[in-house]
Amino acid sequence: MQQDEKSRGIKLTTGQAISGVVVIFIVSALLTYGVIITYQPDVAERPAEDVVTQAENYHELQQAVKIILQEHIDEDITAETLIEGAVRGAVEATGDRYSMYFDASELKDFMEQTIEGEYSGIGVSVLNVDGYVTVMVPFQGSPAATTPFEGADEDDPVGLQSGDRIVKVDGLDVVGMSTEHVAEIIRGPVGEEVTIVIERGNDEDKTQLTFEIERAQIEIPTVTSDVVDGDVGLLTISQFTGHTGEQLQEHVAKLQEKGVSGLIIDLRFNPGGDLAACVEAADVFIPEGPVMIARGRGDESEVVQAQGEEYHLPIVVLVNEFSASGAEILAGALRDRLGSPLIGQTTFGKGAVQRMWYLDRDKPSGMKITTAQYLTPDEYSIEDEGGLTPDYEVEWPDDGEQGNIDRDPQLRRAFEVLREKTNE
Repeated sequence: MQQDEKSRGIKLTTGQAISGVVVIFIVSALLTYGVIITYQPDVAERPAEDVVTQAENYHELQQAVKIILQEHIDEDITAETLIEGAVRGAVEATGDRYSMYFDASELKDFMEQTIEGEYSGIGVSVLNVDGYVTVMVPFQGSPAATTPFEGADEDDPVGLQSGDRIVKVDGLDVVGMSTEHVAEIIRGPVGEEVTIVIERGNDEDKTQLTFEIERAQIEIPTVTSDVVDGDVGLLTISQFTGHTGEQLQEHVAKLQEKGVSGLIIDLRFNPGGDLAACVEAADVFIPEGPVMIARGRGDESEVVQAQGEEYHLPIVVLVNEFSASGAEILAGALRDRLGSPLIGQTTFGKGAVQRMWYLDRDKPSGMKITTAQYLTPDEYSIEDEGGLTPDYEVEWPDDGEQGNIDRDPQLRRAFEVLREKTNE
């Protein structure tokens, strides 16, 4: 969800009706807006009182399984398959859009992508816009960014672009499908090709293009940096994985060596990720003290602490409606602890802390469930308040192009605010 190729424009307007917003990396249908705390692979302890078997309607589950196994036309259905479906349904029955069940294959993909930051695929982030799985940003150097469309001329742009709508995958019409389903269809072994047909442009000037993209092993580039306008450091954090803290330290050190006078931290389109990685990122800038407050059952609270040293140069932060979860944690902590102003649009408003549970030792499966809500250090509830409201609200234009100072008014305003702070 990222801004790694600054020449590529985000053509999505803030007024668009966005249905089923899910940010994923194609080749995995599993990354949703989430803060993840992972436990060691172990089975959750059995409760002292077995409330499940004592439930009044427990016999309905037993009866349903027996009847299906005995009477359903598909004789290959197994009890294991039905129980897995029941577990998946139990998680869905919480009514919590952030909680999710993973079978063994899904869990493997999720852990590789979210925690390890590496996966096999084409290298692009997408979201669902008006029923279309829509490209947010292709990763720089990835197959998605470097593959020309069929019949392209030398002067034609290469690769998928922000705003491209995916309409077919290997001949299958995917319009109206969820991002999870489309991603499941697209992913596959390294070296194999996938045919993707996209729709580019608006109603007045719309065209379809076909891409034959070879899947590859992708390392998610969670941090990029640049020096702009002579002495301003621009840090883009695309999500939080196990590599983010280390990458961020390296980029900050390089910017300091170049003598930057201040930083713009771009958290637009950042869906969050691993909580530990988010805290590591905060350590780079924030001195010892609270990063966030996790409030769980019975209003019990746990304060998550930073262990770093204060970054002494001025910082401003870019956010938008797709800055979620971990991105909101970092943005809120920078504003509350360092007084860093937020510029852009109100954030997504996802304040759920989730934990991963492993359910089976022999055939690992798992679930992530919401166990708490998080608050900023000043006890602002991101979930209850519907996101972080920016100090400087800047709308996104129809012809906006992220990273292009002439067509990115949010970035332009960030420069102005940072200059005001450096000249104080």
